Amino acid sequence: MEIRFENGLRMFDPRTLAFFRESDTAARHMVPSVDVTEDKDAYHFYFEMPGLKNESIDARVEDGKLVVAAERKRPEWPQETRVRVEERGYGKIYRAFDLPNDASHDRVEASYKDGVLDVTVEKKAESRPAKIVIN
Repeated sequence: MEIRFENGLRMFDPRTLAFFRESDTAARHMVPSVDVTEDKDAYHFYFEMPGLKNESIDARVEDGKLVVAAERKRPEWPQETRVRVEERGYGKIYRAFDLPNDASHDRVEASYKDGVLDVTVEKKAESRPAKIVIN
């Protein structure tokens, strides 16, 4: 449902927006966008997390999950500064994924560049395809 204003602007009815909210536990933190890909050797996670430093990101494998957490702090403006528009998000960032059974929990690499956290989780050697030589 849409609400139309006399000046032509539109907005969605706040009653219908409730259907698009995350659960209460998710609402306590920001959830970064992610792309997940798979190839024959590994799973690749690309988390969109701009404005952070490498050392402020916590990425780990815990209880069969890939967990990524961080916190984006609100800038401290000088006292005489008045903020007119504030659209950037600040606060805790969290995302977790259950890893498949063939993921190797101790063969994980990560890098952070241009606001994207790239995490590669290798597959267990025994689960990778292997060519059988026939004599």
